[in-house]
Amino acid sequence: MSLTPKQEKFCQCIVKGMSQADAYRNSYNVKANTKPETCQNKGYALMQRVALRARVETMRKPVIDKIQYGLKEALTQAEEAFQVSKTKENGGAMAAAVTLKAKLRGLLIERKEIRTGPLDTLEHDDLKQLNDAIQQISGTSAESITGGISSARH
Repeated sequence: MSLTPKQEKFCQCIVKGMSQADAYRNSYNVKANTKPETCQNKGYALMQRVALRARVETMRKPVIDKIQYGLKEALTQAEEAFQVSKTKENGGAMAAAVTLKAKLRGLLIERKEIRTGPLDTLEHDDLKQLNDAIQQISGTSAESITGGISSARH
């Protein structure tokens, strides 16, 4: 079954990320005073049609295929890079390939420390003393003010 031009446009709008209601508004002659519920119901009804769902899936497939470069492929390519570097006796490239494989498997996690001010250089015990002093002065702990940021660092 072939789709009408409006149905095709509706499918294109769905693939672009529009809601069913917005796709309906964009594809059909919807009057300004049309209730939002009407557009939602009409858009929903269109998406229940097998031919339209099939067209949306067909249009999405190439996009999905492009973005589904997955872990398996990445690990395979990292292994290939390791084998090539091993054959060429390139220790640096071998180490890079091993590191990449470990990162892909979640064995290595890059951590970055963000420093935002003068308290960043204080050790945990110093921060605790400062927190206690603030609590004595104000009756409120620094952790309640900062949301526990000072203790989350350690």
